[in-house]
Amino acid sequence: MKTRTRSSLALALLLAGAAGVAPASGQEDEKVNYLTQVKPILEAFCYECHGEDRSRREADLRLDIKEEAFKDLGGFPNIAPGDPADSELYIRVSSEFLEMRMPPYEAGTELAEEQIETIRLWILQGAEWPEDDETDG
Repeated sequence: MKTRTRSSLALALLLAGAAGVAPASGQEDEKVNYLTQVKPILEAFCYECHGEDRSRREADLRLDIKEEAFKDLGGFPNIAPGDPADSELYIRVSSEFLEMRMPPYEAGTELAEEQIETIRLWILQGAEWPEDDETDG
């Protein structure tokens, strides 16, 4: 999975360079705020299946509690601070394959590219999550 993701990124960068498009400068320098930028995305698109309601929870995964969101998923991390390509959360929300992509196609909703990029940058920047944000758990 890492190879596919890295290959896709390399291809995208190659195509952008060939088209004369430079990556957005400074975008990775702007600190992503979990509370105001990431949490609203998770609330809107993820908590229905990965939140407090045990009867609706899928894959025994909660994204509303820090300890649960960062847990190991049987040999691979859900969130690997500093490494979006090794983070199942990012891999799933950015997958080009409908059967892997989250939220699932059947949900009728999908993240915008900007929302996916916000998650990627947040993870790349270390996935900081305030310790006192356990309001949903």
